[in-house]
Amino acid sequence: MAPGEREGVGDPESRSASPGLADRYRVLIEHSPDAIGVHRRGVLVYLNPAGMQYLRAEDAADVIGHPITEFIAAESVGPMLERIAALDAHGSASAASEATVLALDGTTLTMEAVSVRTVWNGEPAYQVILRDLTEHKAAQKALQKQAALVQHVSDAIVGVSPDGLVSTWNPAAESVYGRPAADVLGRHVSYAVGVPCDPAAILAVGGRQYESHRHADGSTLAVMVSAAQMPDGYVLVCADQSAVRRAEEHFTAVVESLEAGVVVLDHAGRIESANLAAKTILDIRVGVATAGQASVLPFRVYGTDEGPIHPLEHPVAITRKTGQPCQAVIGIERRRDGRNFWLSLTATMLNGGDPEPSIVATFVDVTETYRMSMQLEHAATHDDLTGLPNRPLILARLDEELARPAREDSIAVLFIDLDNFKTINDLHGHTVGDAVLGVVADRLTRALPADAFVGRIGGDEFVAVVSRCVGTEADDLRAELTTPIETAGRVLTVTASIGGVTVDCGDTRSALDILDDADHEMYQAKPLGQYLVNP
Repeated sequence: MAPGEREGVGDPESRSASPGLADRYRVLIEHSPDAIGVHRRGVLVYLNPAGMQYLRAEDAADVIGHPITEFIAAESVGPMLERIAALDAHGSASAASEATVLALDGTTLTMEAVSVRTVWNGEPAYQVILRDLTEHKAAQKALQKQAALVQHVSDAIVGVSPDGLVSTWNPAAESVYGRPAADVLGRHVSYAVGVPCDPAAILAVGGRQYESHRHADGSTLAVMVSAAQMPDGYVLVCADQSAVRRAEEHFTAVVESLEAGVVVLDHAGRIESANLAAKTILDIRVGVATAGQASVLPFRVYGTDEGPIHPLEHPVAITRKTGQPCQAVIGIERRRDGRNFWLSLTATMLNGGDPEPSIVATFVDVTETYRMSMQLEHAATHDDLTGLPNRPLILARLDEELARPAREDSIAVLFIDLDNFKTINDLHGHTVGDAVLGVVADRLTRALPADAFVGRIGGDEFVAVVSRCVGTEADDLRAELTTPIETAGRVLTVTASIGGVTVDCGDTRSALDILDDADHEMYQAKPLGQYLVNP
């Protein structure tokens, strides 16, 4: 499977739960001793470091974007084309065959090639795995000439007679299988490798296949077995892949068991892979396109302001644009059941060198923490009784209004104090008084334009800020308060003294100065019960 194909367990990128974990998965391919490349429409689009070394390439530009036939000897091009032409289904693999590879410095390499039909960024492509056969062929040649078996190779090399008995067993075989030569020579090869083994059957399926063998201690070995027929029987070259297989299984299990969601998206925004946590939270399946019409997604995305996130402001889009990791808290509403989540999401570039890189998005559910922080923030900035902004928030919003660029309209700041409110508390109790304050808060808010805001300073004092002053705001407030308030079986009439100031564009007063001036105007107005304006 190619590094651009993210659905299989062999792809390290589909399981990266964080930038550091992504690097671990890339190690599986980028540190492989085998050359691994991907060609699409006949052009090489990916080559791992081992492949770069084999081709003697110093820079990716020396090979990426070049026709793959530049690096294949003429006599090997035809068989290569025949091999890939037979791969008519996604995931189908060719039999192993030899190919002559041309390095950039003019040298040639005899390598074993296996092609796999795959997908690269949504288009059909072919992954090719090339393994240097130099040592293997040298060992086979030595056997053919009845020379000594190559002692220094790391793969197990097993000579097998026509009737299946072990004739040679090199030191690497002793190490891989934990069985000394004296224990296996002259015995059937199935005993030597711990499972039924038929060299002729391996040859019949192309001469190379993965098998599970058994160590002498009973543990399982993941082995790549290559078989060749010799004049006096067979030779098996067994490469132990157990460490790589264990790493793949380990990382797969780790990612699937993570509480964090992990999603890999291709350059077009299509979900190429997702772990169980991501599928559960987002209600998604692999292959869903997240770009385009948001209404077709099984979830809705919104920001901390409760409004939809613009596609260009999504962390994934920012990472794709900048190439740098991006972190943000986003809201998710699952359309199927209307459940809401708050997620802390980090987007990271997966293939920095790819012209159309994929993005890994990892996220954790922070719903409870976020809601608690919002509650604490609201409590710190709002009045408990009325839910209106408190004094610090009023000053902060007034500062925002004063700093608004290109402001042309005058701002009205009104300081409102209820007349004789203490009498209500004394005669009817604080419960009734609190109910009256709640009604007053609603009426003050309703009386002003939608872009105005009302806050409670404390006690029976309120402040209103109107961003576009028309001069009738105080009268509007008084008119709204004229209707008697009915609560707890009582009918009460409330009046207010209102002092206000207008703030023109060139006004240099601070928010605190303006609020103090409005407060002063309210006290000037209180004996008269009327609204006085001080420009």
